[in-house]
Formats: sequence, structure tokens, C-alpha cells
Amino acid sequence: MKFIQIFLLIIIAIGLVALALQKLWVPKVVAYILSREASPTMAVPRQQPIVLTDGRQCYTYSHDATAAAPYTVQEVLDITIVGTTVTGTKSGTQSGPDMTNGYSGTFVGTLAGNTITGVFSYTVDGAKNKEQEIYRTTLTGLEKLRYPLVEKEGILVPDQTQSPTPLLYARVECGGSG
Repeated sequence: MKFIQIFLLIIIAIGLVALALQKLWVPKVVAYILSREASPTMAVPRQQPIVLTDGRQCYTYSHDATAAAPYTVQEVLDITIVGTTVTGTKSGTQSGPDMTNGYSGTFVGTLAGNTITGVFSYTVDGAKNKEQEIYRTTLTGLEKLRYPLVEKEGILVPDQTQSPTPLLYARVECGGSG
């Protein structure tokens, strides 16, 4: 009888040791296997916004008419960067329930980090105007930060006390010479 009690105690002790090892050892083995599968050589690189470099770059924006924004818009921004100076052209068309027109003009600005701030001087339906614009880089192009505009000293400027609406401009091949 004593032999059976000792035998049962040994079986219970082995069971407890096995349970303890399972709780401690199995998670470490699983963690090791997972860390080997996600080794740095196999890790997916974190995507970064595009880097604006010297040279010519083109971007396009398009927006189909919706109930909330009833104008279809197509734009092309063609810029050249030299150091921190940005120059170029921007042209587009917009059509909606009460008007259809095209516009074009020049863009002159500065580059600071991943942000371009500049002035778009344009003509639309024979009228000339100027508007300050702010763009920042994204993973695939530029994002125009469209704020409500206020007029200051003959130029429309973003009211940065308000929240902007981002407009995504995709980077595209530049057409023609330039």
C-alpha cells in the first residue's frame, strides 16, 4: 500500500513538473520560433513619405463630382526643385452644375523638409488671382492642405485656424519637354 502511495506521489510530482515546464518553456519556444520568422532580414520595411529632391516632378489630382462636392476637377502640378526653391506650373479644369472652366498659372514657392509652401498665380475665365498653397509629402505623392481661404493684401491665403481638407496628388511621369 505504501508503495502505491509513493508511486502516486511520484506520478503527481512528474505531472506538476510537466505542467510547470509547459507554462514556462512552451511560450519561450513559441516566442523564439516567431522571432526567427520575423528576423530583421525578413522584416517589411516601414514605408516613408516620398523625398522631394532637385529636379522636375509632376503630380496629378482628380475628383469626380459627388453630392457633397458637385464639381469634377482635374489638375496637373508640374514643378522643378532646386535646393529650397520650387517653381513650376499648375493647370486644370473644373466642371459642375453652374459652371465649367479651365485655369492655369505659375507656382513659386519654397521647400522646407517635407512641406512646400508657395503662391499659385493663375488666370480663370480671364480673371487673374493669387492663392497661397501648402503641400506636404505622402507615401505616393503630395497632399495639398486645403484650408478655407481669406484675402490678405491682394492674395488668398489659407486660414490655418481652421482644419484643412487633404487633397491627394499622385506622382506621375512628366509629359512633354521642360
